[in-house]
Amino acid sequence: MRRVLLIAKRDYLQTVLSKAYIIGLVLVPILIGASFLATSLAFRGNAKDQHVAIIDRTGVAASAVIQAAEETSRRAVAKAPGGLNVMPHIVFEQVQPEADQTAQLLSLSDRIRRGELVLVLDISAGALAPGKEDPPVDLVRIYSNSSGVDQVGIAMQSAVNDGLRRVRLSQLGIDPARFPDILRDVPVVSMALVTKDPVSGQIGGAEKRNPLQAVLVPVFLTILLLMVVLLGAAPHLGAVAEDKMQRVFEMLLCSASSFELMMGKVVASLGTSLTSSIFYILGGLAALAGMALFGVAPLHLLPWFFVYLIAEVAMLSAWSVALGSACNTPQDAQSLAFLLILPVMIPMLMLTPVMAQPNGVLATTMSFIPPFTPMVMLLRQSMPGGVPWWEPWVGLIGMIAFAAAVIWAAARIFRIGILSQGKAPKIRELAQWVVRG
Repeated sequence: MRRVLLIAKRDYLQTVLSKAYIIGLVLVPILIGASFLATSLAFRGNAKDQHVAIIDRTGVAASAVIQAAEETSRRAVAKAPGGLNVMPHIVFEQVQPEADQTAQLLSLSDRIRRGELVLVLDISAGALAPGKEDPPVDLVRIYSNSSGVDQVGIAMQSAVNDGLRRVRLSQLGIDPARFPDILRDVPVVSMALVTKDPVSGQIGGAEKRNPLQAVLVPVFLTILLLMVVLLGAAPHLGAVAEDKMQRVFEMLLCSASSFELMMGKVVASLGTSLTSSIFYILGGLAALAGMALFGVAPLHLLPWFFVYLIAEVAMLSAWSVALGSACNTPQDAQSLAFLLILPVMIPMLMLTPVMAQPNGVLATTMSFIPPFTPMVMLLRQSMPGGVPWWEPWVGLIGMIAFAAAVIWAAARIFRIGILSQGKAPKIRELAQWVVRG
């Protein structure tokens, strides 16, 4: 153990005192802060007029659509904190339909390309009477040069339907003064699940779901775990291969066994990852306190976060060291990097379906598969509904057993690979090393 700690101390200090580590540690919060600043500047940019051209082939819908869009904008500004202009100011331009529809749309498209317009709204004559069955999909068309998720485009989709409803109500003889009451939205409050204390049996009342706790907190914790794990484990893949190429391990094996060398590097990775995570978590808590949002901080999940971090880093660091030892150069190690990245990238690819159904079959099953347990279980625990109390403990048992198996297999690969030379082994050969030792 003493030799393991000495090796770990050397690697840990060499990492945390390097300029690259310090710059990277500080650069990530700066980049995150810059993204928030860019968002704030984008909101301020909403003060710039956004010009929209409307081709109204019904002859009566344009004014109603404009009125609906203006009312939506006023409501959004009234609800925004501090009167923040969260909706762009839209300037409407009504364009009379021309006989040559294609030529007119080409001319308006050229105006969009020149920046004179942000989009063109084309309302067909059949939009007022779409029929009782499913209406055609092209009754209203929006022409723009954006990806389709811009604020103006989203606002216009809502305004079109609201405006067309106003026209239909007017045609039915309903007083236009009643339109706001008829079309007013009813606030829908998102609630967390009702819970029962397993000890006292007391049923707790459901609370209003905070959007930050429902979306941002789970995503932040999951991405933080991914980032810290990769920064702690991935560098060993190329570093071990480089040390092997320079025959550093041949000298170290005179003073320590191969298992002690491997475990020393794993412990160093744990220390580096814990240092980075503590720095980011303390910074995040300070930022939340400064914004008067400390209440959304998932303090009850921090112990589980560190448990998952230790398990994930131990598994991936041991595997990274083993794969690096099987390669002769850092370039050879790049061909095996996907084996290291898969356990953390697969949960990230499943982030959306897991958040949509955190207690569904897919999410529950993945949270009990040890390579995916840390990220998926943490994501599910951070959701407002949480998970049954026993699931994290069952997942923890599986992680411990799997981590022990990975470290054992990695040690057998490391013992052979650290002194092997020649062509980098294939996956089948690595499996043979694990079996034969």
